[in-house]
Amino acid sequence: MSNVEEDDKPTVVLDLNALKKQKLKQEEDLANIASELEFNVGDVDSETYAQKVLAQKPKTQTKTPVPVAKAAVKPVAAKTSFPVILFDFQSDFFQKSKDKFPEGFEYHLAKDLAELNKFLASKTFQVVVFNYDVNAKAVNQLTAQIKQKFPHTKTLILARAISPEKAKLHAKTASGANGYLQLPLNADKLEAELLKIQNQK
Repeated sequence: MSNVEEDDKPTVVLDLNALKKQKLKQEEDLANIASELEFNVGDVDSETYAQKVLAQKPKTQTKTPVPVAKAAVKPVAAKTSFPVILFDFQSDFFQKSKDKFPEGFEYHLAKDLAELNKFLASKTFQVVVFNYDVNAKAVNQLTAQIKQKFPHTKTLILARAISPEKAKLHAKTASGANGYLQLPLNADKLEAELLKIQNQK
């Protein structure tokens, strides 16, 4: 009878599906934190905005990204030079601020998703800079997708009301960027943040 009792005792079995669900739930909770963070942005309708970017591969792959606006290109210093894509969707923030960008980087301007997609096809290290205040929801979607599908591309978020605490919280979410910078633009701080991101790679 003691043998039967031993056999009747439940054995411990790991429920891998339950563990996966728990992990997904934690990731969703972090993503919800990202959407609740307030960087002083208004309501924006951008449901389809980021879905197009990474769902479609560019039809023609260019070997080298071509600057969209030559006026945005700064002289290149051999020491720090790498491509920096300024995503000026629904605004002309980066075009108007180009004189405040530090020298020594290859600046390229992307005005829409098709242009951004061409740059994302590059297999070399680059940084995409987003103005969070223009379209927060879209930036969250894009940073999450870039992190997942384009390991050579890093992201930098600019925002007026971002604090170091909010940046740390946001960085832990699925939409977390590689760097954060509070506006208004400052060339020295921007250069330091870009170099910090480069050192993370």
